This record gives sequence, C-alpha cells and structure tokens, in this order.
Amino acid sequence: MNTTDLDAARLADQLAGAEWQTASSGGTNCVEVTFLDSGMVAFRDSLNPEQQPLLITDRGFQTFTVGILGGLLQGPKPLDADAITATAKNYLPPDWLAGQLTEARWHFPGPESIGVTFLPRGVTVFRGPDSTQEQHVLVFADSEISDFYEGIRSGKFYRRQDLTHSSPAPLALVH
Repeated sequence: MNTTDLDAARLADQLAGAEWQTASSGGTNCVEVTFLDSGMVAFRDSLNPEQQPLLITDRGFQTFTVGILGGLLQGPKPLDADAITATAKNYLPPDWLAGQLTEARWHFPGPESIGVTFLPRGVTVFRGPDSTQEQHVLVFADSEISDFYEGIRSGKFYRRQDLTHSSPAPLALVH
C-alpha cells in the first residue's frame, strides 16, 4: 500500500482519535507510535505532536522492527562530544540540518519501512518510504532513539487488535 493513496479525511479522523504508544517511562521526550485501523502505522515526535506524522504499512513496521532487533539501524558509538538533548534538537539551525540531510546515507530495512540516518551531534532522523531528504522528516536526539529502540526490543509497541501478519522477507539493508 502506498501511503500517498490514503484518504486524507479518514486519515485525519484516525490520527485525531489515535492512542499513541511510547517507550518512555515517564518522560515526555520520545518517539510515539500509533496503529491505525487502515493497516498503517504512524510515528511522531512527542515534543512536536503538531508535526505531520510519518506513515508506514504494518508490514513496513514489522520489517523496521526486525531491522532494529537485528542491529541494522544502530547509530555510531561513541557519540560526538557535542551531542544534543531532546529539547535542543528543536533549535538546530535549519541550514545545518538541510546540509546534513543532503549528504545523509539513508538505511531502509525494507521498501515499506521507515528510513533512518545518523547525523553528527547524536541526531537520528526518520523519513517515510515515500519521502526524500528534502521532504518531511522527524528529528530525534540519541536519548529518544535509545528509549524507542529499547521499547521495540521489549515489545512495547503492538497493534491492540489482532491482525494477521505475514512473515517479513529476509532482511537486507537497502541504501
């Protein structure tokens, strides 16, 4: 399913009533996920909930999860000495971010999955499978990504109602 083919009004209604899940244990700086009844999964930044969320299919989320569990989407360690905080990411100079995204190397664990890139200063950026680096992205600090990945590993993100999932295809990192 191509995310650009979704009915905008139906999608807006689903997002307005969405129950967002987070891996955070009390903090408010995190990646949030919701599972929509259209077989789509939405991602957003809890510090910027007014931003348009990224959308992927259930299959794309399954592939993304397997990519995280398999270690395919880990950022460089150790982090830069000048790593940003979750709140400081909102104050990154737009020209710095645009320049970094132009040179970014994107990692997609599958064709319907979220793309991930790692920038200096401990910045991780997500983009949808239908996006380009000049389009909509979500920017996160390393602390937010660490919590999110731990949430994936511990099974905190799941569709509340039963859906039949097919097994994901074998993983190969797509650049």
